[in-house]
Amino acid sequence: MANVTLTAQRRHIFGKKVKTLRREGILPANFYGKGVETTAIQINERDFEQIFRTVPKGESFNLDIEGTTYPVVIYVVQRHPVTRKFLHIDFKLA
Repeated sequence: MANVTLTAQRRHIFGKKVKTLRREGILPANFYGKGVETTAIQINERDFEQIFRTVPKGESFNLDIEGTTYPVVIYVVQRHPVTRKFLHIDFKLA
């Protein structure tokens, strides 16, 4: 497991309004796993890009959601087909 931590907050904006979050540099994401409630979260786009480049594919790292830390792996990454910007991320409990 990489000794890296990504900070996230619970997300209260859904649907088409998520577009405004992306303009502000915030990525919508989901966190789920066995024994854990599925949670809609938001993360800083620059922080995620750095982790995406440094943590090897399939390796776990820490996700801090409002003070609670979970070991996670990047499960699904959705990107824009032309600009290749990140649109949505799914994290799964490791």
